[in-house]
Amino acid sequence: MLALNAGDIDPASIGLVVISHLHGDHFGGLPFLLLHKEFIASEKSPLIIAGPPGLEARLRALHDCLYPGLWKDFWSFPLAFVEVEPGQVINLGSRALLTRTISHYAGPEPCTALRITTSSKTIVYSGDTGWNEVLVPLADGSDLFICECNDLHDQPYEGHLSYQTLSAQLGRFKTKRLLLTHLGPEMLAAAASLEVECAFDGMEILV
Repeated sequence: MLALNAGDIDPASIGLVVISHLHGDHFGGLPFLLLHKEFIASEKSPLIIAGPPGLEARLRALHDCLYPGLWKDFWSFPLAFVEVEPGQVINLGSRALLTRTISHYAGPEPCTALRITTSSKTIVYSGDTGWNEVLVPLADGSDLFICECNDLHDQPYEGHLSYQTLSAQLGRFKTKRLLLTHLGPEMLAAAASLEVECAFDGMEILV
């Protein structure tokens, strides 16, 4: 919510949230969004939350942990959950969403990369992942590929990409724009000297 306020974005204006996987830094803000729309927003506009199977149950458990007793079976605004099986294309209003399982662990629920297509633009998000071949076809023909790159150099643990690994694959991504995110300390320190564009806090992205 702090980031939305800093960007002058009204939380009540959000009608669709798509979640890649169920780690706290990726879906932990949803209870605050739900409570804002329930108790603060004057307009009760609909909200769709889409993500991997198990999303609704995990969100309810998180919500009950943070705010016991405040989860509602019937909210004052229309709320719908869409749990997406990886590999399927589903339509969310004017958007087509394709998810693919990637190399990361967040519990029994799958971790996914996302490809969202409208009538004119395609945006791909890697989610958190180690190197996985599904990223290449998923990014093909996209207008923007937002790709995690946590480390500058390869690390002994799995589940996150390094620039060392990613740079060897750059020629395979047929995207109009590649933007690196989820940058760790070494990546942040080196970002200005890298050949690939890196995201920063408060960045406004125009596609």
